[in-house]
Amino acid sequence: MTETDLLAPFDLAVIRTTAQHNPVDEAALREALTAHQRTMRENPGVEDLVYEWRKQYDDPVLARTPAQFVLAVPPTVWEQYADYLDFEDETLAAVTAVHQEQTIRTESVDLSGMPEGHVALIVGRE
Repeated sequence: MTETDLLAPFDLAVIRTTAQHNPVDEAALREALTAHQRTMRENPGVEDLVYEWRKQYDDPVLARTPAQFVLAVPPTVWEQYADYLDFEDETLAAVTAVHQEQTIRTESVDLSGMPEGHVALIVGRE
C-alpha cells in the first residue's frame, strides 16, 4: 500500500494548509496521516473497526462511500491512536485538524449528526 493510496481520502490542499497553520511540516504530517491510515487498515481492519465503533458509540458513521467512512468519535479514540503511534501533541493536533477540515469539505456529510464533544475521523476503505 503506497502513501498515495493511504492519503486518498484527503485533498492535498487540506494537508498543505493544515501544515502551514501548525508547527508540523508537510512531510511529517503526511507521514503521520499515512501511519494512522495504515494502522487502521492493518489492526484490525477498516470494516472491523467501523463495526466495533458502531456498537460502542451509537453509530458514529456520518457518511459512507465505496472509498471511505467519515465518522464522529469521542476524543479518546484519537488519544489512543496518538499513544499507539507516538504522536507528539502538535502532530496529533495537525492530524485531527486534517480530518476535521476534510470532513467539513465533504458534501455528503451532515455535520448536524455529529454529537457534541465528538471529533471527525476519516478512514479509507480497502
